[in-house]
This record gives sequence, C-alpha cells and structure tokens, in this order.
Amino acid sequence: MCGRYTLHSPSEKLANSIAELLPEDYTPSYNIGPGTTILSRTKESLTRMHWGLRTPQNFHINARLESADATPRFRDSWEAYRCLIPADGFYEWLSDGVRKQPYYISSAQAELLYFAGLWMPATKLEEVPQCVILTTCAQERIKGIHERMPVLLPESAHQKWLDNYLTKSEANAYSQKIEITEHTVSNRVNGINNNDNKLILPTTPLTDDQLQLF
Repeated sequence: MCGRYTLHSPSEKLANSIAELLPEDYTPSYNIGPGTTILSRTKESLTRMHWGLRTPQNFHINARLESADATPRFRDSWEAYRCLIPADGFYEWLSDGVRKQPYYISSAQAELLYFAGLWMPATKLEEVPQCVILTTCAQERIKGIHERMPVLLPESAHQKWLDNYLTKSEANAYSQKIEITEHTVSNRVNGINNNDNKLILPTTPLTDDQLQLF
C-alpha cells in the first residue's frame, strides 16, 4: 500500500520535471499523509487534490491496479480520470507481528517518482477533487518489507497513462522496472506532525529507538 510519502524537491527541479508552473505556496514536505491536499497532474494541468475518497462505508486512499477497472467506485475514474502524483519517495513499515520498522523507499538515481492515480471531480459535497494512489505487487527487493507498493511510471509512459491508453499489464511492467532503493529511518515518521529532512536520513535498523510497539 502507500500511506505516507514525501515531496521535497526544490521548486525548480519539480517544475522542470512536471513541465508546469508550481503553485506559489508550494512547500516541500517530508511526511505527506492521507486526508491532506496534494499536488496531482491530470491530462489538463497540475492541480490540487484531496488524497482520499470517502464513502459511507470507508475512506479509501489506495486502489488495487489489478481490480480498479472493475470496482464500481473506481471504474469511471479508470476510464476517464487518471492522474500522476509526484513524489521523492514513500514510507513503508516492516512488521514482525510485534514491532514495526519504518523504511524510506526512493529512486536509485535520486529522481522524482510518479505514482499512478485515479481522481474524482469536485462535487457539491466535495469542493476539491479527490484522488487515490494505485498499488501493485511490490518489487522483489522490497517484498520483504511489504507485499504492495505504489504503481510507479517513468516519464515515457506519462502521457499514455493520462490519455487512458496504458493497460494494467503495461503499468505493472513499467512499475517493476523502476530502479528503487530503501533504507531504515527513525520512527519519528510515525508522527504525522513531524515534518523535516531528518525523517529520511538512514538509521541503524531494528534499534529500540526506531521500533514501534503495536
């Protein structure tokens, strides 16, 4: 799954990558969580969206790539409303059933990552568009941390994705080829109000300072 990520690139680097002007109030963040307003690129433009889709039964922050096109709540978005969510990296937690160890996962080349997402237009009840991040099977190198990860798309696949032409199998194939790296980080990331560059610094794994009891 994907429940926390970062977007901390300098505004110039981010703007050049997206080929769009950034909002004037763009602020780097090292701890972006569900329920917040995030940057997302649609076929038309770069826009702000609310991360998460609220339904009477649940609050969805992710959708499975394998079944999104057949799931009623996501079917229309799969066919017409796709987006890309820029990120510098994302967090995942390794659990041994008693403790959780946070990891930070990012591009092996220190490049921006782009998550494949689905969005829903604004309504009378939801004044800001909502979006979810698509997930797929994790790459082999991080399966030991978590079995799922965000769908990662290279620049060469961006337009095809936004134009609604990229298939599920193609998206997964691209995602498995993106070179990533991972390292353990402090359990300070568990606190959503913690937001500084120390969150992504490598730490020694499995120390009492970094482990979180359930």
